[in-house]
Amino acid sequence: MEKERNLAFVEEKAYQMRLKMNVTQYEFAKLLDVSTSYVSNWENGYNEITIVILNKICNICHVSFDYMMGFTKKVQDTIFLKEIDKKYLGSKLREIRKKENLTQEKMAKKINTHRFLISDYETGRKSISTADLKQICETFGYSADYCVGKIKECIRYKPVKKLKPREMKDLISN
Repeated sequence: MEKERNLAFVEEKAYQMRLKMNVTQYEFAKLLDVSTSYVSNWENGYNEITIVILNKICNICHVSFDYMMGFTKKVQDTIFLKEIDKKYLGSKLREIRKKENLTQEKMAKKINTHRFLISDYETGRKSISTADLKQICETFGYSADYCVGKIKECIRYKPVKKLKPREMKDLISN
């Protein structure tokens, strides 16, 4: 009997992809060039998959970032991207922020992170976390594949409206 899983969306998708490939954690780790404990840790909810590893999973499994992040149910292949270019990704994040007419501070607030991280992501000083990329794409309705450079055409999805604590409280009380 399998234990109950409570993983973040991307980690659950990666787990499902591993099962679909019918490979062990050890074999999957070898394909990704990571340790078996790293795979085990994300499958048990102890850490998140980095954007670099997510790119490798997408390349190996022939799926898109958008599929792995739940923006599309279609298993669509995108171009093979050897590695994520932090500066390119940063320029796309800056482009999104400018199109949304937001300061770094306001964007950070919308995705529940710190302004200095938005600055670091935009300049390419720091690699964006998978969770922050997913949050930006969900909040503003942009394709993650577009942001990382796997596709050149800007695909838009319907933004996910996040409920504020007060709205949640109202829903629960009704």
